[in-house]
Amino acid sequence: MAGCTWCGGDVTRSSTGRPRRFCSDEHRKAWHQRVKTLRRQVDHYKDLGAANAEPYRSYWLSCAADAQAELTNLS
Repeated sequence: MAGCTWCGGDVTRSSTGRPRRFCSDEHRKAWHQRVKTLRRQVDHYKDLGAANAEPYRSYWLSCAADAQAELTNLS
């Protein structure tokens, strides 16, 4: 058994097919929604960083880096 990608809980595995990543449809949907939101945030923060002068530029680029790090941890 492997852990659920969203909560870390137990995921039952069927004897055939691809291994499951989530323990429920709710967790699968929550994970996909969070990934979608983080991708949008990264793009938005990068745009804000490009459009603003210092010190705001470094703040928005830092926000983009934080969102990218969380996105990487979820994948």
